[in-house]
Amino acid sequence: MRRLNGFTVLFLVLAALWGVLQFVLAFFVHVRSRGHETSAGWVVPPTKTYMQADGVSEVVLTLVILALVGAVGANLHRRVTRGLQGAGGLAWAVSVVTLALGVVGFVYAFGVGICLLLACASVSRHGAASAAEHPAVTGGRTG
Repeated sequence: MRRLNGFTVLFLVLAALWGVLQFVLAFFVHVRSRGHETSAGWVVPPTKTYMQADGVSEVVLTLVILALVGAVGANLHRRVTRGLQGAGGLAWAVSVVTLALGVVGFVYAFGVGICLLLACASVSRHGAASAAEHPAVTGGRTG
């Protein structure tokens, strides 16, 4: 049975760690709330961590990032075990969408997107040729 190569696994693990790291940092990084005018004057609320200010959003963002990494990883694994060539359109599309989310404002997704693109690029482009050499992988078909 064929497996993902070491570089592909490394990039997938880095993408997942990037997503988990953003979740952990949400407990420590503080954000400042906007001040507002009151009858007593200008009031600036105390700072809060991202988790205190937007806990649900942080959990959702982390789950989405891990789901995207899982989707790419599962797709790459399926393609490699079937002896298909390259990463495939689905893995590339999910990786590009993740990178685009990072560009348009979800900053943590940018690093994940880069790692996913690198994982897709690191998949062997000779999968189909090596599957033809091992008929057991293709169910007896050669070619």
